[in-house]
Amino acid sequence: LALKRLGYRPVLFHTWEALLSWTSLRVNHCPSTLRKLTVQAVIYRLWRERNQRLHNGPSTPPQVCFKEIDRLIRNAILARKNRRNFRHLMGTWLMHE
Repeated sequence: LALKRLGYRPVLFHTWEALLSWTSLRVNHCPSTLRKLTVQAVIYRLWRERNQRLHNGPSTPPQVCFKEIDRLIRNAILARKNRRNFRHLMGTWLMHE
């Protein structure tokens, strides 16, 4: 869902190098800053889900996980909205909603 929100078709990243090189691509429709924020939010949420399952047992539905990823990204953008690299990110994030 996160890639769809960025305007991409689903992609499988089989290595860290592939994921990191994707964040640095130069494309017009999605700034690398937004891709990096998305990757950070997804990795953070996966880490939290892993710990939750390891220590508590129950899993979280994917829709709930994506809502948290969405909230993390929106908060990160809003906290930095006056910085040059962040000015237009919210519009890009919401474009493919």
